[in-house]
Amino acid sequence: MGIKLLAFDLDGTTIVEHWRLPEENRRALLAAAEQGVLLVPATGRMRSFLPKEILALPVRYAITSNGGAVYDLSTGQVLFEELIPNALAQQVHRVLSDYDIYMEYYTRGRAVTQKPLRDRALSGMLPESKHWLVEQKDYIYTEDIGELLAASGLCPEKINLPCLDAEQQREIRLRLEALGGLGLTSSIPDNMEINARKAHKGGALLALADRLGLEREELFAVGDNGNDVTMLEAAGGSAAVANGTAEARAAARYQTGAHNEGGLAQAVERYVLR
Repeated sequence: MGIKLLAFDLDGTTIVEHWRLPEENRRALLAAAEQGVLLVPATGRMRSFLPKEILALPVRYAITSNGGAVYDLSTGQVLFEELIPNALAQQVHRVLSDYDIYMEYYTRGRAVTQKPLRDRALSGMLPESKHWLVEQKDYIYTEDIGELLAASGLCPEKINLPCLDAEQQREIRLRLEALGGLGLTSSIPDNMEINARKAHKGGALLALADRLGLEREELFAVGDNGNDVTMLEAAGGSAAVANGTAEARAAARYQTGAHNEGGLAQAVERYVLR
């Protein structure tokens, strides 16, 4: 039984410098597509923040917001979603409001934040190395996120906290875990990504496979970090890049080269191409 769907994480796995798709990875992905393999980016990013070089590939489906939403990119249709219930999102926001931190709420493929908060993020709240996360997003602005949640019934795909110090991470994690119903992951050491407990890349991958009539053995996944673990475990075959975390490497069946040394291409050529 050959591989019919390849799910691949983006940051730290497939792309470098936040946006660039290395040529060897592009060639390998195109070769897989030419053999009829479905290419499915699986990312913590929301739909509107997918890199143009990824969208230029023959990609129809995308797992976004860590599995909070799966989109048919050709139509914009949501195929599957596991959202944070509004009442729980309001509880989360009350916790987060006790801290002077940057926060954004993903909904329908876009990010919501407060304009003054974004301006502060770019004027000292976030280090310059994190500015790309804010500068290049197409935001929906609201005067007060808490009021928006209460008035609109918004159920986030994900809540993103891109820069926390160690003490903030510890306190916020403990307080959010006490609420229950949440999944807390990270794609880089100083961030926190908040989803509904049942929202994760593995569940989204299996939901998409079921919709497409694919078996687990026909799925292959490549990732590098904690938010990829469920996907690496769910797919019939999987590989972690050499720069991946210990938990990602333990969850994957195989290990490949580092993401900036063509690790994705090596995995595709060795385990996916016929």
